[in-house]
Amino acid sequence: MKKTIRVLLLIFLGFFFLCPLLALFFQFQFSYQEIQDKILQPSFLKSFVTTIKTCSFGGFFAVFLGLIFARQFALNKWRLKRVQKLILLIPYLVPNFVLAIAFVIAWNPTSGVLNFIFQFPFGLYGISGISFLFAIAHLPIAFLMLENKIQRIDPSLIEAARLSGASHRQIFYKIELPLLIPTLISSFCLCFALNISAFAIPAWIGAPEKNYTLTYKVYQAIQLGRQEGIHEASFYSLILFGLALIPFLAQIGLQKNEKRFVTVCGKASRVVEKKQSLKSFIGFQLFFWATQILFWIAPLFCLLASTLVKPGCIHQEGLGCFSKMSLHAYSYVLFDLAETKSALQGSFIYGSLSALLILLISFFSLFLFSKNQKMLKIIEWVFSIPIATPGAIIAIGLIIFYSGGKLFNFYNTPWIVVIAYILKHQNLAFQPLKTGLMNISTTLMEAAQVSGAYPLKVWTAIVLPILKPEVLGGFFLVLIPILGELTMSIFLASPVFQSIGTVLFDLQDYADQTSAAALSILLVIFILCLNQLAWSVSKGKVGY
Repeated sequence: MKKTIRVLLLIFLGFFFLCPLLALFFQFQFSYQEIQDKILQPSFLKSFVTTIKTCSFGGFFAVFLGLIFARQFALNKWRLKRVQKLILLIPYLVPNFVLAIAFVIAWNPTSGVLNFIFQFPFGLYGISGISFLFAIAHLPIAFLMLENKIQRIDPSLIEAARLSGASHRQIFYKIELPLLIPTLISSFCLCFALNISAFAIPAWIGAPEKNYTLTYKVYQAIQLGRQEGIHEASFYSLILFGLALIPFLAQIGLQKNEKRFVTVCGKASRVVEKKQSLKSFIGFQLFFWATQILFWIAPLFCLLASTLVKPGCIHQEGLGCFSKMSLHAYSYVLFDLAETKSALQGSFIYGSLSALLILLISFFSLFLFSKNQKMLKIIEWVFSIPIATPGAIIAIGLIIFYSGGKLFNFYNTPWIVVIAYILKHQNLAFQPLKTGLMNISTTLMEAAQVSGAYPLKVWTAIVLPILKPEVLGGFFLVLIPILGELTMSIFLASPVFQSIGTVLFDLQDYADQTSAAALSILLVIFILCLNQLAWSVSKGKVGY
């Protein structure tokens, strides 16, 4: 019976996870001449170059800044360190489209609130602005990866170098940096892949100057409608998939060669956190707060301020506007705007359902294959492919696969969005559950089985209660990115489904910036509360 269930689960995972992605390759046949003609088009070449430049520059600066912050947080200790770490991670928790809207309000070339203080370097709109926001949005990813690696470096190596008279600079270049090279490359690859899949930042920052990335070209093709539009979108999606495949293969290669960079030590060790000198501490704090104010505090404050006063008032009257503050924008968005109600219902109902299904799939995968490490590795690999795949590709694949002519027709229904959410975010819940399961002593389960308990009873009576923090925290951890998701939702939205992201996109697109800003602030507050809830219910195991 259990063997049959395993086979059915594998068929289910293969059908729902791999078939939509493979549909892109088999739906349309591109001839060599057609591919050559499309590639040589000036509009395609410009978009391709824009994509490579912005994703590379954004990934590089995210890793560079992530390394600076990671060394400080991993090697030193001070009061309120966890609070500052959460502050550093907020740009990752805040949806990309909210960050983009905030920067547009703060540094729009014609009406930016902060232009009187200083102009945005090289202009907000265009390649420089896209790259800068890519770096801000994904800096926390590089920071978390590098901090974890630095904490696992054997401190005896650093102590031996210090006793030998090595300076801090020599220790960094001769010891830390060589050990960090694989993680630096991996973090750059991940940031590059995330930049490729981003839609909101190029849409709001690149589109005004007609610096379109390939993701935005997919959106333009879909807007054309008809078979020609899907055909064009499929071509751009295949190019995106090829670009996303490069960092994915690079990470696999690094994992195979990871043993080269493992240090030899007698026992497990951890970096000992030390107090900084007063001069060094003050210098870091000044750098930290200056960057955070520039990266998100000032733009989000401008976003908040724009919701409390009349449109254009700050630009015309300055600080005098704040004597006329009101909550009319929030009242209008929550109670008068019909689209908000449908968006909130769609995001919360189908987002929660997606998070619940993700947890069930993760739980049953671990239950059925926890003792088969080879199969567990394959399932983990299957779950990892979609998270490294641009959302536009997943959306186009689902449109092709579930648009009639197949076993199911979910097009223009909310269920195609649920499938998209599951595909993209499955790994977010699977990894914490797998890590928690690996930390449970096998003797507990063996003792229960010797006492006559069936495997299902063992899991429901022993494993699930122990994994309760990971399960509850994982639910909220998955719900956070689903609520802030835009890339897939913008392609899969229909008359019967609207998400918060699509409503925000429409509001901003139709120049209702005040309503878009108010809804953005409400979403940010709710997401931060969800993160704190995930941290609390998981006892610090899940969340930031």
